Amino acid sequence: MMKKLILILFTLSAFISNGQIEKSKKEEDLIKKILTDPSSEEIQEVLFDLRKQDLSPKNVVIQDSMQLSNTNILYIISHEVNGSTHYGAVIIPNRDHLKKLPVIVFATGGDGMHNQFDITQDFNHNAAQFPSFLGEELDKEFIVVIPSFRGQQMIIGDKKYQSGGDIGDAFDGATTDALSFLNVSIKTFSQIDASRIAIYGGSRGGAVALLASARDKRIKRAIVVATPTDMKKLYLLYSEQFKLLFFNDLLIGKITEKEARRKFISMSPIHFIKQLPMVQLHHDKNDPFVPVEFAKILIEGMKTDKKTIDSYFYNEGIHGFWNDKNYWKRVQDFIRPLSD
Repeated sequence: MMKKLILILFTLSAFISNGQIEKSKKEEDLIKKILTDPSSEEIQEVLFDLRKQDLSPKNVVIQDSMQLSNTNILYIISHEVNGSTHYGAVIIPNRDHLKKLPVIVFATGGDGMHNQFDITQDFNHNAAQFPSFLGEELDKEFIVVIPSFRGQQMIIGDKKYQSGGDIGDAFDGATTDALSFLNVSIKTFSQIDASRIAIYGGSRGGAVALLASARDKRIKRAIVVATPTDMKKLYLLYSEQFKLLFFNDLLIGKITEKEARRKFISMSPIHFIKQLPMVQLHHDKNDPFVPVEFAKILIEGMKTDKKTIDSYFYNEGIHGFWNDKNYWKRVQDFIRPLSD
């Protein structure tokens, strides 16, 4: 009797194991299909659909305002994206005379698992600390727009503002959020000159900066730091995390294979090089999280398409915000023509 029971349990265990292997193989085969390089026609179709999105401001409310120590005014604004309430911050220079000013959008980093960012801390580096974002000279020359992305909590001081939505939608969805909040800012503040827009982002924020620039022709310059540019290569580096964050909806049947492929194409800046404006790129040669190859891929693609890209490499072995004194001066010099 015991031998028979052991045989049954062994057979059942083997059946379950084989079933799991078969399921895993099906999942891998499905993901491989999603990862197949898209045709130029497929990319154009995705871009056309993205540019058709309704990003018009909805249910806009100025929730709070405060004067910063440099006398600039910070506004907290809520609005609606895809049925969820989102928040963002806009910093308006306190100037003696009113005139139209250029905009720089700051896109936060993160990988779909970091659910908070602090405006007073997360953008600080050697050359500029809150309330300065650009450096004393340019802080009075640019309006700063800071969107929070879906599922993120934006913190300033003791106040917290929770945006709705799926935090795992950290590239395609975050780009929609950035452009939606840019539109909110333009509608809310008449001081904004919508013909002079730059965007700055590091890590995930750099990918968002490139994707937003490709979707919206109003963005004239993009500064990207330690940026993943090719999502297929990023998947090969972080496959388990990628499955959890970006393929889970597909694997549980929440979205179709076609929808998953469209989203995956829309996440990868390398597919939209032809649409990019002038780009300034910063990357460490020994970045521990996003290897320098991601920068080289973008540079090669932009040069092939005869697009303008200024690239700078560092040797500190970190993931952005270098001690190199020239780093922020290069950023300032790149955006300064928009303030002239």
